[in-house]
Amino acid sequence: MPSQLKNHEIVRNLSVVSFFTFISRILGLLRDVCIAYFFGAGMATDAFFVAFRIPNLFRRLFGEGGISASFIPVYSDNLIKKSKADSEDLFKTVFTALFFILLFLSLAGFLFSFFFVAVTAPGFLSKPLELRLAVLLTKIMFPYIFMIGLAAFLSGVLNVHGSYAPGAMYPIILNVLLIVSAIFFRPFFHQGIYALAAGVMIGGGFQLLSQFYYIKKKKISLGFKFNFKNSDVKSVFKLLTPSLIGMAVIQLNLVFDTLLASFLPSGSISYLYYGDRLYQFPLGVFAIAMQTAIFPALSASFAKNDVKEVDGAFNFASSLMLFIIIPSSVGLILLRNSLVKLIYMHGIFNAADAQKTAGVLMFFIIGLWASALLKTVVPVFYSMKDTKTPVNAAIISLIINIIFAVLLMRLMGVYGLALASSISLVFNYLFLLRKLHLKKSIGLGTDFFKSFVKTLIASFVMGLLVEFLIVVFDRLNYGPLAVVLVSLLTGIIVYMSVSFALKNDSTNIVRSIILRKRQTHYS
Repeated sequence: MPSQLKNHEIVRNLSVVSFFTFISRILGLLRDVCIAYFFGAGMATDAFFVAFRIPNLFRRLFGEGGISASFIPVYSDNLIKKSKADSEDLFKTVFTALFFILLFLSLAGFLFSFFFVAVTAPGFLSKPLELRLAVLLTKIMFPYIFMIGLAAFLSGVLNVHGSYAPGAMYPIILNVLLIVSAIFFRPFFHQGIYALAAGVMIGGGFQLLSQFYYIKKKKISLGFKFNFKNSDVKSVFKLLTPSLIGMAVIQLNLVFDTLLASFLPSGSISYLYYGDRLYQFPLGVFAIAMQTAIFPALSASFAKNDVKEVDGAFNFASSLMLFIIIPSSVGLILLRNSLVKLIYMHGIFNAADAQKTAGVLMFFIIGLWASALLKTVVPVFYSMKDTKTPVNAAIISLIINIIFAVLLMRLMGVYGLALASSISLVFNYLFLLRKLHLKKSIGLGTDFFKSFVKTLIASFVMGLLVEFLIVVFDRLNYGPLAVVLVSLLTGIIVYMSVSFALKNDSTNIVRSIILRKRQTHYS
């Protein structure tokens, strides 16, 4: 019964996060459609994506990455075992530290923009126009790290208090502002790409204000506190160092791909970005949403020393993850050309750009299942306050990514960078899964593998039918919209029908997410 209650809690939180994340991702696609339509894939977009990636890297480190990974387990412990005053003291002190760290980073980023661009995209050093544009865009957008870092941290605090909607909603704000900027602000700038930078900054301000509003609404006391001698605060910062290193290594994978792509023909960085955005769609809507939903629940279970409950939640999350991600991977691979044409091939984004982007997408998808399952295994380590093991895995994965990226880039160009990323993700997941079993005897059980086999069968049947439809529509010269809509609708119906026929337990979970029922039908 406790396991069922824990699974119900995860499903309830997941349904909230997935809903708002889905809306955000749809708006994110519309945002990318606007960028592709008005700016295409060339010098301006390469410079913008490099400039925007730099503050985003620090955001993941200090906002939703390292700080959250080290803070949430300790904060959950406080809420269960200590007084409200102790929890408040911990929250305010960590908030204060993060505030000044992000403020310092924003200033440093503004002053040393050239250095950051030179390190992340050294290929720009031989492209003066792109270098200058990237540096100016970085100066404009670097303060975004301050606003989004605090917003991400506050959303993590709200999650611990059972409020998941605010954190899932705030990315919507940025996407709306970027769409508005691309369409309406662009004519007011000599170089239209500056409108996107302005949209990022305005969006960041509104994102932070939205989290302040919900913190106040939740009646969580917010303010500055300098009690750094507090033992719990020391615990957070003790855990912070390895978790920061781990997050930094993960982000270095992205930076390294951009670094290498800067030496490739113009547009390569944009192809990576556009392909990654489509790859991230199912990952964001479900996998990252699952990580958000499961982390506080696992932290609470470890605070009670209930390893059995953790094992059950881990298997539950992994089964549900693959039930969504495997058919999504099959669909993305089969529909990659149609999707890229439908979403991006407008305005100055041409057929050659679409072909390159679709190729990058295919090689990214190879590692999608591993990337998704990492969102279930990494939170288990963080919940048990082990931030070192994920760091070790991330470092080895980075080395693997670097080796394969350098080798494959020479053979396959930009496609090699995407394939190298997938190879490193597969290793990372398998390494952590093995370590988890050795450390706590937590692993994938019989129920998981039964569900996994049924998921593979249903995905295979769905894939055959979707491929048949694609061939038929191609011969009839139907446009990408018809191909995507009919194939998507038919694929979902066939997949769910076969899953129900095979009595895959995960179908009941998905139904409960959609209908927001009060039970999960999963033991």
